[in-house]
Amino acid sequence: MMRLSLICFTGAGAKLGARLLKELRLSGHECRGYVLEKFLNLFHETNGLEPLKSSLQEWTGNQFETREGLIFIGAAGIAVRAIAPWVKDKRTDPAVVVIDDSGRFSISLLSGHLGGANGLAEETAKLTGGIPVITTATDIHGRFAVDNFAKEQGLWISDMKTAKAVSADVLAGDPVGFFSDFPAAGSVPEGFTQKESCKRNVWITVKRYPENHDFLKLFLPEGGEVLRLVPRIVILGIGCKRGTEKERIEAAVEEALSRWNIEPESAAAVATIDIKKEEAGLLSYVREHGLSFQTYPAERLLQAEGEFSPSSFVKEITGVDNVCERAAVSLVEDLGGGRLMMRKQAGGGVTVAAAVRDWKVKL
Repeated sequence: MMRLSLICFTGAGAKLGARLLKELRLSGHECRGYVLEKFLNLFHETNGLEPLKSSLQEWTGNQFETREGLIFIGAAGIAVRAIAPWVKDKRTDPAVVVIDDSGRFSISLLSGHLGGANGLAEETAKLTGGIPVITTATDIHGRFAVDNFAKEQGLWISDMKTAKAVSADVLAGDPVGFFSDFPAAGSVPEGFTQKESCKRNVWITVKRYPENHDFLKLFLPEGGEVLRLVPRIVILGIGCKRGTEKERIEAAVEEALSRWNIEPESAAAVATIDIKKEEAGLLSYVREHGLSFQTYPAERLLQAEGEFSPSSFVKEITGVDNVCERAAVSLVEDLGGGRLMMRKQAGGGVTVAAAVRDWKVKL
């Protein structure tokens, strides 16, 4: 479900907008609707439409910062001019859909795959009885779209330029390598191969770069490119001295992950002992990096299965011989299973470990 805003520019558009607002909310979206003040009436207000109290450009800029999708009900030219100053990057721009005020066409205008505009255009077309208009080449030719796949799987894309080149190769019929460090359910998409490294390759991994023993590295042709798709399935276990600053924690994590060739974007959560649940530097680090945060009492950490790096000093202070490794393993256990992939790394009063969840690619 998405955080949406829609805006109407005519009386007919306001009538359609009121109906669409109701339907989108019933579908589970968190949606707000706006209309030019001169077209606002009691019926519209009763159905949830709000008056536009700022300029359209100012409104659009605010929506780009706060919403996941925008629906313009009116002429496409109005939408294009409104969004033009705010368009930055397909990885961060919201979905933008334009619907004519009769509801005949729902046009995916911006962020079709990553932002979800293609899906939103199809959804709104069903609600209005209209026709979805989607111009993304991979969609209209029925080909695998790597950016859409990444969005559906919740994967971070390492390089959008390479992602675009991969899609171009698929459309041109040039083979693309497809490799995964994780089990895959389903068949490799048409246009991809697992038999050889190609000029361009898609690699599902939590690593920063292929290592010398990796098949991908061994047979990568000269000048070959690798697009990494990174699942957010790594759990960081962190221990620290009282009062450790956020910057020191950040530096320790970055150094540890770099040493072990782990992509920082793979991190999903931080786990630690419960006596650190109000540690300011740790909480600041978690918030800044958008990670979930889980703490455990010493008794629970002692139940973690595996061999851990013991410390008599840590045991004396916390009641458990290791915090970071045990915390990371405890959380992956709670999330369905996994393994410790980086043992305790210590420095600057911070200890860091990492565990990776059991996970499967769905093709």
